[in-house]
Amino acid sequence: MDIRELLNGGDLRSIGHVDEVVEFVGNDQDRFNELMTGLTDDRPVVRMRSADAIEKLTRRHPELLHAHQTTLFQQLHTTPQQEVRWHLAQLMPRMTWTEEEASDIAHVLTDWITAETSSIVIVNALQAMFDLSAVHPRFRDKLKALLETQLEAGSPAVKRRSKKLLQKL
Repeated sequence: MDIRELLNGGDLRSIGHVDEVVEFVGNDQDRFNELMTGLTDDRPVVRMRSADAIEKLTRRHPELLHAHQTTLFQQLHTTPQQEVRWHLAQLMPRMTWTEEEASDIAHVLTDWITAETSSIVIVNALQAMFDLSAVHPRFRDKLKALLETQLEAGSPAVKRRSKKLLQKL
């Protein structure tokens, strides 16, 4: 089965065959490695669906990410595609980062929160910052300020998530 071809077709508004790919890959590291190549595919729909499948798979099997931590860290810094960004934000807290790496991730997520137009990217970046701050508490003050700003200026979805995260903080 060619995973990337299975993820191709249609448009960015549908998930296509992502659930079939998730079932096919399971917790098989070799198949997951193949799926990871979809993040750099020339086709935006394949990149988006690969990111979606990776996110879904690693909810249960976060260990699959270990071999790709460096690649995902680089992707976080370079991908302009909002549909990939929102999944990358979800993936970051599933890996172990040094203080310096976590600081760098927090910086990128902060940029997304303040400059991104996609509410989904902003919500997932806020959640990722919150999750990272559980392991790296020094981000809590920055996170609190971001949440308070978004509570005032964000979309309705961003305001709801900001309120929820502020209550937990």
